[in-house]
Amino acid sequence: RLFGEILPGVRTASVGIWVKAGSATERDEENGLSHFLEHLFFKGTATRDYKQIAAEFDNLGIQSNAYTSKEMTCYYVKAIDSKLDEAVDILTDMFCHSVFPEKEIEKERGVILEEIAMSQDTPDDLLMDKLSEAFYTGTELSRSILGPADNIRKFRREQILNYRKTHYFGKNIVIAAVGNFDFDKLAATLEEKMSEVVPGEAETQFPVLDGWQPAPQEFCIRRDIEQAHLGLAFPGPGLMNRDRFAFSILANILGGGMSSRLFQKVREELGAAYSVYAYPSIYFEAGSLIIHAGTSLEKVDAVQEAIFKELRMLRTEGVRPEELEHAKTQLSASYIMGQESTSAKMNLLGRNALLLGRIYPEEEILEGIAGVRMEDMRQVVQRALREDAMAKGLVLPQE
Repeated sequence: RLFGEILPGVRTASVGIWVKAGSATERDEENGLSHFLEHLFFKGTATRDYKQIAAEFDNLGIQSNAYTSKEMTCYYVKAIDSKLDEAVDILTDMFCHSVFPEKEIEKERGVILEEIAMSQDTPDDLLMDKLSEAFYTGTELSRSILGPADNIRKFRREQILNYRKTHYFGKNIVIAAVGNFDFDKLAATLEEKMSEVVPGEAETQFPVLDGWQPAPQEFCIRRDIEQAHLGLAFPGPGLMNRDRFAFSILANILGGGMSSRLFQKVREELGAAYSVYAYPSIYFEAGSLIIHAGTSLEKVDAVQEAIFKELRMLRTEGVRPEELEHAKTQLSASYIMGQESTSAKMNLLGRNALLLGRIYPEEEILEGIAGVRMEDMRQVVQRALREDAMAKGLVLPQE
């Protein structure tokens, strides 16, 4: 399926191939395969080795990359309009004709193990990974994207190719294109170049989470670091739930900017942290409100106390009308500004097309934000800010 939006007033175009394969589609023994496979698509095709792929992208001024999440993998290019044909040629060659040499698999295994080690050595990355694992305990969403190092050491070429065959088929793939391009020409090119992709029988379905309820979770990790890191996760709606607009507004009010409650209380009034923020993390069937703060070990208790005081105040007193209006303006402006970039626009389009099977017009998103009422906020505050469904994590200095 091809989804596109033509923007004649720009000089670039972004094209992404989206696959419904991520850590949530893996089995425990496969955890990390989606991400491993993503790396290997850059390691050579039948006609280009990895050096040629990198050189062609650079020499043509093409930006190219890929990423894996819990629910999808995306391979994309961004090029000036006159170089889009070349960009799509390389991208589709990688996607359809990668040969996965044994030698490159072994080299990339080492690269990914180093990536895992880097994540383990980065306290906020480590905290967010473990917080997600704890919050979504008992569901497929609890699996990390990188996977455990023991799995990475065990994966073999045949297993990697079987995983690709299982998930990389036509019904599991969408292509999103945004920018200055000829839609019919791109469609004809992709029809030809993607012809070897088998249609497949049925699109992958994420496991239904009906009946799952987050339970209180808590953990503490010690590392040789200077600063303490606190993370909290609270329950939220999935992508199909209209409450996602009110939920995003709640995250913004709590920690979305310099005027947010947590920034003003923890940083400006107490001077207890340089970084404190909140954001919504929303998947197909479930979501979470994430709060993070970095502070000194001596101030951890004071920061926790200040955060929970704000959360409890929101539960008892609710959102103020002026807060709601300011957050709506901020979110709408942020969304509109993001749509100025063809790559950002392509990312939103591709994600919605893959997971929801449709494109959400800009007007529909803005109307969703504008339509949130005080009663909607009252309900989402009560459903989300529940300490009996909260995951809490700390990464602390060794002493």
